[in-house]
Amino acid sequence: MPRRPRPLEARRSEHWLRVAVNESTPTLNSRIRMAFGWPDEPIQWLSPLASDQHAEYYDESVHERLGITNLRVPLHDFWPAGGPRWDALARTASGKLVLVEAKAHIDEIVDYGTRAGAESAVKINAALESAKAAYGARAEAPSRVASLL
Repeated sequence: MPRRPRPLEARRSEHWLRVAVNESTPTLNSRIRMAFGWPDEPIQWLSPLASDQHAEYYDESVHERLGITNLRVPLHDFWPAGGPRWDALARTASGKLVLVEAKAHIDEIVDYGTRAGAESAVKINAALESAKAAYGARAEAPSRVASLL
């Protein structure tokens, strides 16, 4: 299972997400339930857990960790190897998924492009267009990544 144990000491968003998931779970869960309108929905955090070396899961291990077994398209056909990566994973009792990409500073939010190679960028762009169509996003919604290599 592709997983990456994280160092004991963490900085920025990784630190604060660990605190929220491992030390302030009731508050975090309450805020998520409120934001999404999921009253009384139990949430089970699957990463980054202190008992699991605060591991980060990626590629197919994300789906394994979340218990996703019904993919219409195999991940390796949809997205380049080495991704997707999420800072936190959770599942609700009714099967809703919570995937978190944490950002603690404006510099983490600014898009500096990608390190994806040309072949990966083509696959990513196709995946984004497919997702955009599947979710009925507006035609003008961004869905492109440009390779910086």
